[in-house]
Amino acid sequence: MIKDSSIAILTPTRNRANNCERFIKSIYNTTKNRGSIELHFYVDNDDPSIEAYKSLAKHCYEEYNEFYKCEFTFGAPMSVSQSWNIIANKTTSYLMIMGNDDLIYRTPNWDSELIQNLAVKYKQDPMWVAWFNDGINGDKHCAFPIISREWYDTVGYFAPGCFNFGYNDTWVFDIAKRLDRTHYIPNILVEHMHFSKGKSEMDDTYARNRTQEKGNLYAIDKGIFFRADSVKRREEDCQKIRVKIEEIKGPHLIAQNIENIPEYELVKTRELKNLIAQNIENIPEYELVFVQKLKKEWAATSHKLKENPLPEQTEQFKELCKSITKHGMKYPVLIDGENRVLRGNQRVWYALDNNIKYISAYRIKDSEIDKYIQKTYINRQEYP
Repeated sequence: MIKDSSIAILTPTRNRANNCERFIKSIYNTTKNRGSIELHFYVDNDDPSIEAYKSLAKHCYEEYNEFYKCEFTFGAPMSVSQSWNIIANKTTSYLMIMGNDDLIYRTPNWDSELIQNLAVKYKQDPMWVAWFNDGINGDKHCAFPIISREWYDTVGYFAPGCFNFGYNDTWVFDIAKRLDRTHYIPNILVEHMHFSKGKSEMDDTYARNRTQEKGNLYAIDKGIFFRADSVKRREEDCQKIRVKIEEIKGPHLIAQNIENIPEYELVKTRELKNLIAQNIENIPEYELVFVQKLKKEWAATSHKLKENPLPEQTEQFKELCKSITKHGMKYPVLIDGENRVLRGNQRVWYALDNNIKYISAYRIKDSEIDKYIQKTYINRQEYP
């Protein structure tokens, strides 16, 4: 279930303006759909390179303007774990990727590859943690997690917020492993130019997190990770995700004829009776809506369907129910931007009567409503 192809890469950075630009340039040069990409950076306002970062922010606005956003947040000094959450709160993108200023994106069209890959993995639900090949860890460790908007909303954070520097990725990865929800993507290389592998020199930023007066921050963070309260919190987050998975799982009412519908999202479920969509393997986007959020009976005459139906409406509804029960739903309902049902009130009532939580829908832009009403009501043409 990929709701859209928007991607945010979230990166705290310190005293590495040059590396940061290298990182941005590598993303820009390898991205297929730049307008779907947000880059967000957090810079402490005591950073010794803050003026270089401010110049870089201006340069990005001018040079890398095909990105949807490339923004720098300058704020109070704080832990990396906390700053990740500050910038995560600024994005509206569907996918969120943990970034670092010592990464280089290598694979052309990585964004398109990612969306296609997750469209398959997210078919049942989007509650997975994915990661790229970083040239070091392979499938053994998720160093830079990729999560969905649903995962973020469910646990309530991007990073746990409790660490000084390290173990943020390990925290997210541990939750995913407990749930058996890990997904490695080996064909997309985002190379980690880490000093420990001889790919860069030890610099002040690396040293800062290992040799501070208060000690090695990685060692401190390791202790935080294994504390009993941290373990308990991760298990509580696992339970939140389990509940979300069950909520998404079903049942759902999904249309069968969606080959030519461009804006759509699908969740398959084991509990769908005869309502699983057919011929949808190559459809990356469409939309499932929560039935209870729909505003039923938009048309002025439709209120009679339940309260005071005409005889022909009653008979029509009975036949429709028999057909859906036996064959599934043929076409999605039509809705507007405010979730009002434009076409398909009887299908919505069927979903309500049969305790179906989600129904497949095609959302009509306000500017196109008259066209679809003319087509489906007046001209009596099938949709789409």
